Amino acid sequence: MTDMTGEQILDQALRQELVAIKPVDKPYVNITWQVSDFCNYKCSYCNPGNWAGKNKKDDGFEEIIANLKIIIDNYKARGYEGFKFYFSGGEPTVWPHLIPLINWLKTEVDDPHIGINTNLSRSTKWWEEHYHLFHDVVASFHIDFADQERYLANLLLLQDKVNYLCSRMMMQEDRFQEVMDFGAKVKGLLQNYNVEWVPLFDELSVNAGPWEYSEQWMVDFFTECSFESQQQLPKPNGSKWNIASKEVYKSGHELSLNGNRVVAERRNFFRGWKCHVDEALFIDTLGNITAASCGQGPKLGNIYKEVELITKPIICAKIQCTCGTDIMITKEKE
Repeated sequence: MTDMTGEQILDQALRQELVAIKPVDKPYVNITWQVSDFCNYKCSYCNPGNWAGKNKKDDGFEEIIANLKIIIDNYKARGYEGFKFYFSGGEPTVWPHLIPLINWLKTEVDDPHIGINTNLSRSTKWWEEHYHLFHDVVASFHIDFADQERYLANLLLLQDKVNYLCSRMMMQEDRFQEVMDFGAKVKGLLQNYNVEWVPLFDELSVNAGPWEYSEQWMVDFFTECSFESQQQLPKPNGSKWNIASKEVYKSGHELSLNGNRVVAERRNFFRGWKCHVDEALFIDTLGNITAASCGQGPKLGNIYKEVELITKPIICAKIQCTCGTDIMITKEKE
């Protein structure tokens, strides 16, 4: 096995059955927060729950802090050291609590891993002021709305300023080739890049089904190309904790988790698996907390009111897992 190339190892592993997703190192806490439903984009493949702006939640900061402290202290008491906070929306960079909350987290948790899913529409000046707060910046590219020059300018700024910068090319069927061309432009301009070619779902919701692309060459594209990466410039380190997961195959092979590839290869079917949702919290735009975002975990209160936590995994009853933050939760096939 040691004489095999990386491509040969990947090919051999993917011929086998996926049997587990596990932390690379120690178990860690993964808190995903959809901070509001306000977004300056209204993409055709996204539902109004992500952009309508009905639940902006611009108040209640003190309540947030009080309940987050309860959550953090609970996990610390159970022996967890690594914490990942991943902010999404809507567009999370316009949420007024975002920067004060991250600053508070950095005083409460030992080197928390901070990630954000953004459309990268904020000004380059905003990113110059705040990039130091983030380890991961996942920048979704939505071709119908994105200011392409600003998107590229922000990528150029961030490519050596954060530990992980990923351009997620949302592969809209009616503009598929244009998105491919823009992704090629990203790779041509940046010295450091991670480009994901993202197959869409029929809507961005917990009950979404895979988008059925009408052209075979589009379907084939995802089997040939799901993720591309290059690093030529030094970049800062991530959190001191190894906040990462891996795919485990029946053959014994292990690969770094690529949720996009897992979905594209139709390996995101975990019904009957033991899923450790107790390690993953999801907070929605109203502040409601559940174990994971998929609807399988129990309700655990509200970040603006009160919280109640669980300590046990569940057996998944859902047909497929559609959210990247749910895919990365520790899980084993029974």
